[in-house]
Amino acid sequence: MKDSRIKVIHIVGNARIGGVAAFLLNYFRRADTSRYRFDFVTYAKCDFDDAVHSVDPTSRIYYIPSFQKSPFSAMRALKKIYRSEDYSAVHSHMTILSAFALPPAKAAGIPVRICHAHSAFDKHSDHYIVKKLLRPFAAKKATALAACSMHAAQNLFGKRAQEAFILPNAIPAARFYCSAEERAAAKERLGLQEKAVLFVGRFVYQKNLFFLLKAFALAHRERPMTLLLVGGGTDEAALKERAETLGIAESVRFVPPCDPAPYYKAADTFALPSRYEGLGMVAVEAQAASVPCILSDAVPKEADISGACIFLPANGESDVAVWAKALSKDMPHIGNAREAVEHAGYDIEKEAHRMTDLYDCLLQKKS
Repeated sequence: MKDSRIKVIHIVGNARIGGVAAFLLNYFRRADTSRYRFDFVTYAKCDFDDAVHSVDPTSRIYYIPSFQKSPFSAMRALKKIYRSEDYSAVHSHMTILSAFALPPAKAAGIPVRICHAHSAFDKHSDHYIVKKLLRPFAAKKATALAACSMHAAQNLFGKRAQEAFILPNAIPAARFYCSAEERAAAKERLGLQEKAVLFVGRFVYQKNLFFLLKAFALAHRERPMTLLLVGGGTDEAALKERAETLGIAESVRFVPPCDPAPYYKAADTFALPSRYEGLGMVAVEAQAASVPCILSDAVPKEADISGACIFLPANGESDVAVWAKALSKDMPHIGNAREAVEHAGYDIEKEAHRMTDLYDCLLQKKS
């Protein structure tokens, strides 16, 4: 029996970790799968596949070589995939690497081709020269632009930024909302008797976690504290070694990737010292849990949905003491979390329609 649904194929890349997979699943779980079929392209089989098939067993998941390692092999594989179905749209979540994901879609005749900016970069970014060279080509074959924030849109699309549809990385906010009683219970369950500083994300260069360890070590001299690092990544072993060197290993907990909600609820301060960000969704999650945030000044101001975030430079040794002072202070929990999340458009239960609304609009223009 022919599948008459509108078919959209999403180019995800690495679906093992990171915010893009979570963003897509949040929208996909609430999409009208009687009208739309979402297919996905990733680099390898992982837990993402099971999550997709739990929503729609008919969704197809394809695997291609990494754009970073074998861009032309990946493009050839994509061209074959694009031609295997009557796709109405391709939605590339690869930001800069959409320069490789979208040309085969045009060659295959897919009418709607979306380039989505999920992050931003600057001279402090890893692979800066390569990203700078690819940037003019990222959206060259796109028929529409999307972004997680205006900051990300301006960073990738430049003068075309105003064309971008801002699709918020909406979250299941109810999972994070937290009363004072729930916060006390969460701290008790995790055995936290002193101040808890939290980071959630990948342990990679972008997140600047060696800087955070230095600042925390200095703050720890002023008062007993625990640093919770929730996530994983290439820097993990080196971070554990650095914590030992700084003499804070017993006060730093490395938590494997998991549901972060219990950790947000138990935290007293959230820290995000990133070198660059498209938005910083973990900061939105933290604010949903009423946790005050200390963010690097490379995080877009759009992340401050509550008006209670502190932005500090996190570039060098002179900034370590500034962060240490901020980390050691008591900051009040946010009182208007639910109102702030809903007003900023980050509650997925209220925003889930926005993705398919975008497709409906773009496909209507093409018809």
